[in-house]
Amino acid sequence: MIRTETQEEELDFLYYWKICNHSEIKDLTEILRYISFYDAILTVRQCSEATKEEFIQLEKQTKKKIFDLIVLPKLEILESEITNEELFPLVSELKKEWEKTIYIFSNLYKSHEVLLLGKEREYTLAINRVLYSEMPETRRKTLILRLLQDMKQQNKNTYQLFYYSKQNPWSSANLNEENVETKKFFLNLIGEWKLDPDFDPEKLSSLTEFQTCLEEIPNTNQKIRILGFFGFFSDYGRFTTKGQTSFSQTNQTRVRFIKQTLFRSHHFQKRLENVLISCKNSVQSIKDL
Repeated sequence: MIRTETQEEELDFLYYWKICNHSEIKDLTEILRYISFYDAILTVRQCSEATKEEFIQLEKQTKKKIFDLIVLPKLEILESEITNEELFPLVSELKKEWEKTIYIFSNLYKSHEVLLLGKEREYTLAINRVLYSEMPETRRKTLILRLLQDMKQQNKNTYQLFYYSKQNPWSSANLNEENVETKKFFLNLIGEWKLDPDFDPEKLSSLTEFQTCLEEIPNTNQKIRILGFFGFFSDYGRFTTKGQTSFSQTNQTRVRFIKQTLFRSHHFQKRLENVLISCKNSVQSIKDL
């Protein structure tokens, strides 16, 4: 996993981690740092200043934080619960835009993205809250329209920033170099996932198909930016088997659970389907030229 923390931030983390006198919290922050480095710094800092009585609460908070960050809330639109028929078409459009946000636009490279489906989680919680909270129907409609517009604008901005920006995690000078490094990163991760006992066996065929497709895209093609799949790999490649070797036995067990949770999630399945479709479309566009 590519991490963006600076050397100064890394030193801050190590400083507070060393003076944290609670082994369980130290273990948990070693995992948390892969999911949210800044939450991990905050946690070890709190640990370094905590009293014995505060350790118990901090440990519970850290476990909850890890769980909250790896589990994307479900979007459950129950039409039977929507009493205002006028909202049906709006809610249907809202769900479609949500699916684009979660399964498609999340796969693009975003230079400042640090959390696993962070913005996507916010939208999901906001939609559920608007649909099922007690409020006047006129206000509900207004909030749904606002959410819909916000998601559309967010997706438009995400696409434009990716399409027009030359930023990349490798600091490559041109698209050719960027594609070479990007493809190498993707194929290495795929190779590891295929050997990972925690990877869902039912998804291996799709993963292999995606691997084959990526290999077919020439690095020199100036119309295809392979970094368009980066969000997918960045999110699910946070934990690798190589990175686990230094973990305690307890942490290795925890990480296995996290990986199994992610690889078997509905969002992993749908995002894998979408990056595969996008990849095939890219290959076909080259053949059509």
